Order: sequence, then structure tokens, then C-alpha cells
Amino acid sequence: MRSRFTAFKLRRHDYLINTIQARKVSLTEESFDTRINWLGLKVITSKKGLQNDENGTVEFVAFFQEAEEENSKRFHQLHEESSFKKMKGHWIYIDGKPLKDIKLERNDQCFCNSDKKFKKCHGG
Repeated sequence: MRSRFTAFKLRRHDYLINTIQARKVSLTEESFDTRINWLGLKVITSKKGLQNDENGTVEFVAFFQEAEEENSKRFHQLHEESSFKKMKGHWIYIDGKPLKDIKLERNDQCFCNSDKKFKKCHGG
């Protein structure tokens, strides 16, 4: 999951294409929205997904801004439970179930890894 988030953040669309289960619709570089700025990732839970497992799930929240919001404190959440399957020794994204946004507490560390509390950063 972390490797896929990093690929989104770094716009490594080739990695994303290579780590998703083949579907009827083929993905290309143009399939990805380049106006998105990925800010942070919070893994909530994971089930299975260890070296000897064949499948696993990860519940996570990815925080992002759209390009026109870059200098604001406005942000969005992608909260999902993702399913993965190991194929030929590599973890492949199968699908995801969208979940409701999480509530962020004012005194939590900000999701953008600024080392500031949420209330002093994106929550202020």
C-alpha cells in the first residue's frame, strides 16, 4: 500500500499500472489526474498480507489537494479498504471499497508529516 501511495505522489504511473489487476479497461499514463497533490497516508489496519500470505487487505486514508488548492488548508480524503493478491511474488491491487471520511482530532500530528499538530497545520 505504501509503495502505491508513493507512486501516486511521485507520479510513477508505470508502477501503478504494473501493480493493478488486469481489467477490461486498460490504464495508460493519461488515466491519472496530474492535478492531484498527495499530502499523506495513514494506514488504519491491515489483515494478512505477510510474506507467506496470498492475499491481504489494507484500510487506509490518503490525504490530497487539487492543484488549485495547493496554497490553502483545504484538503480531501480517500478512505478505502483495498484488497491485494500476491501474483508471481508481487502484490497486486485487486479493488477497493470506499469508506466514510475519518474525523481528525485537533491535537493529532498532521497527516502531511510536518511535525505540527493538525490544528496548527491543515486543521487551522
